[in-house]
Amino acid sequence: MEIVRENFQRELPYIKEAINECEFIAIDAEFSGLHTEPNRRTQNTTLEEGYGDLRKSASKFLTIQIGISTFKFDPSNGSYLAKPFNVFVFPTTLTGYSPQGRCFLTEASSLDFLAKNRFDFNKWVYQGVHYMTKDEEEIYARERTKAVNNEMDNIDVDAANTVWLQDVIRRIGEWKDSKNALNFINIQTNNAYQRRLVYQEVRRYWPTELNARGQGGHINITKITEKELEIQQQQRQSDLQRDIESSRGFREVIDILSACKKPIVGHNIVVDLAYILSQFVGPLPPTVEGYKKMIHKTFPTVMDTKYVSYTANALKGLAFDSSLGGLENMVGTINFMGCPRISKHQRYLSRDLSHEAGYDAYITGSIMIRMLALIAKNEVPDSTPLIKLDIENKKNSQNEKRPHSSKDSKAFKAPKKNVESKKAATSTPPPAPVAAPVPAPVPAAPKKFSYADIVHRQRAPVAAAAPAVVAPTPAPVVVAVVEEEEEEDMEESESSESDYDYIQESDFPVHEKPFSWQSPSVTTLQNVLHWGRSSHGCINLVSS
Repeated sequence: MEIVRENFQRELPYIKEAINECEFIAIDAEFSGLHTEPNRRTQNTTLEEGYGDLRKSASKFLTIQIGISTFKFDPSNGSYLAKPFNVFVFPTTLTGYSPQGRCFLTEASSLDFLAKNRFDFNKWVYQGVHYMTKDEEEIYARERTKAVNNEMDNIDVDAANTVWLQDVIRRIGEWKDSKNALNFINIQTNNAYQRRLVYQEVRRYWPTELNARGQGGHINITKITEKELEIQQQQRQSDLQRDIESSRGFREVIDILSACKKPIVGHNIVVDLAYILSQFVGPLPPTVEGYKKMIHKTFPTVMDTKYVSYTANALKGLAFDSSLGGLENMVGTINFMGCPRISKHQRYLSRDLSHEAGYDAYITGSIMIRMLALIAKNEVPDSTPLIKLDIENKKNSQNEKRPHSSKDSKAFKAPKKNVESKKAATSTPPPAPVAAPVPAPVPAAPKKFSYADIVHRQRAPVAAAAPAVVAPTPAPVVVAVVEEEEEEDMEESESSESDYDYIQESDFPVHEKPFSWQSPSVTTLQNVLHWGRSSHGCINLVSS
């Protein structure tokens, strides 16, 4: 979904809902530039030097587009539901005007790169979502509160407007004291300075009797009662609170992401975080340790696809290209067969929108899901699939709890094994006719049965099997039974795969989460960010 200025407030509740219900969030950003000077980072660049360059760039360039994609596991089909949002952000106020003194740099190569990837610069400038940092919001709230409470500081009256202001005060006083005058008077003003003087003098002489309000080139002044004044103050306070909340703009989304405490996923995310924090939270600290604490405080759990791709043992040798496109190709190979699929948003069904922030965030989250699924699969001994191992464990636990013999545990195969026992009987006939034991009646297995049916049979009383008194069986027959059991064991081993397929289809749940964010193999990959071409290699956010 594309988010711009005109639909931001309307779609904000939907963004909040997607963040609250998801399992994790992937982010990506596009910038107006990356380097204030030619990049000279090498293997000998220290961590402090590299961070110094990054901090300088993040404070001068802008984040101009942010992608957020939420991911929620759907147990009904075993896939992940993705909700991507592509947001244009531009440094304007709530009214669409950019504050004075707010400057930023652009880098020709970055703009050229964005243009070649069909970035809409007109939409960015004209429709970019406004925002304020926390410091800017505090200043705005303080000034608006003073205005609402008539606590604005007085300004001096210059000589050029002294006579004009005295005439205005006289006219207002005469109108107020006149019994035949209308309930309002309009005072014409020529500029913002004169409007400020009128507000100031009305507030000074008639704070509880008159109300001044600007209306298209003039000040409209009306008489007001104490009751009306009280209602008006309540309405102003309500409007003030709404204006302050709306002034945050896109920073409110950043606040929601921080408050939800859910994992934040990115590709080479150390750069994205620096720009986002600098632009929407506050100035970056001067040291690396301060930067690490700032990230960890804002987003407690962060994961970097680039770091995971070359660190996890299960992925060693699979990625020949660690770029986002290279990892996307990697997770599409045969090595990742069986990993969960991700539902594709309709915006991305028929076209490739690479380097659109929303699309890249969606791809980043999809790559992380498939990588972590493969890592979790390789945690299982002998590389046995998770679902199959779970089913086998359940089968073993059922056999251990069943009070019958091993032959009884295979009751649903009875018809097939009776045929085999007849073959064994004809091949080794007893030396003398002996009365055969009467077997207990075996219930016919339904064509399709559930796991609950098996458990119900297990929990049936032992007496239900009603062991009948059987005549002693001669030795030759015992030998035949032993051979039959061996054949049954061989038959079970030969058809184990078909048994598993049969049970997997209808007996056991198959749509389980492919990995857990709390598993050891995942937690060891969290809060470590890839850094790039330097001797240190990465940044551990929780190390001292």
